[in-house]
Amino acid sequence: MPQVLLLHGFTSHPVKVWGPLPDRLERAGFEVHAPALRGHGGKPEDLSGVRAEDWLDDVHRAAANLEPGYAVVGLSMGGLLAAYLAASDDPAAMVALVPALGFQNPLAPLAPFLSRVIKKLPGTDSVSDPELRRNNPNYPYFPTAAFVELLKLSRQAPGWLPRVRAPSLVIQAEYDRVIPKAAVRRYHDLLGGPKSYWLAPASGHDALLDRNAELVAGKIVEWLRETMA
Repeated sequence: MPQVLLLHGFTSHPVKVWGPLPDRLERAGFEVHAPALRGHGGKPEDLSGVRAEDWLDDVHRAAANLEPGYAVVGLSMGGLLAAYLAASDDPAAMVALVPALGFQNPLAPLAPFLSRVIKKLPGTDSVSDPELRRNNPNYPYFPTAAFVELLKLSRQAPGWLPRVRAPSLVIQAEYDRVIPKAAVRRYHDLLGGPKSYWLAPASGHDALLDRNAELVAGKIVEWLRETMA
């Protein structure tokens, strides 16, 4: 049975953020693995003291438990971690959903300085549908110092992307208020292997929690089935 490793985003809930995707993958014959990256799955304060290197280590540990020929799907920060893994471990396929190679907030690059005086920041507006937004399972706030570690990953990722040789699908969300379209397109353009690009219509950053979640999940499953056949 082909295996799929799901790597969630910064402040994301490790399981709930995937919406219908795990069930759709399992019904298509995939074995799903969705580990919690350090600092996630509990409370925002759990991110205190977590470093970018810890997340990279978590990814390596998760991949070590899989058989050769697995696929990796990364959401936002997970898209950066997926590229790191694909550059070093050579999975059979990679999906990067709104990879966090840049940020809409113009103050994001100043986070290393802001963290000295502003200790926490509010969660992001990641779901476009106002009704569905009420059930967003992600952290409502996070330590500023933890975001600095995410920023570190986003600055390292351009060095990993050209080394990715696995077939890749990069997904942009039409109404993403977190990651700029230009950043997602740059991620796609820097990839070294065969690659595809798809725009998820009427979707916010957490596209698998938004109004077109089933469409997005279906696109990912269909692409993985075709690519790994």
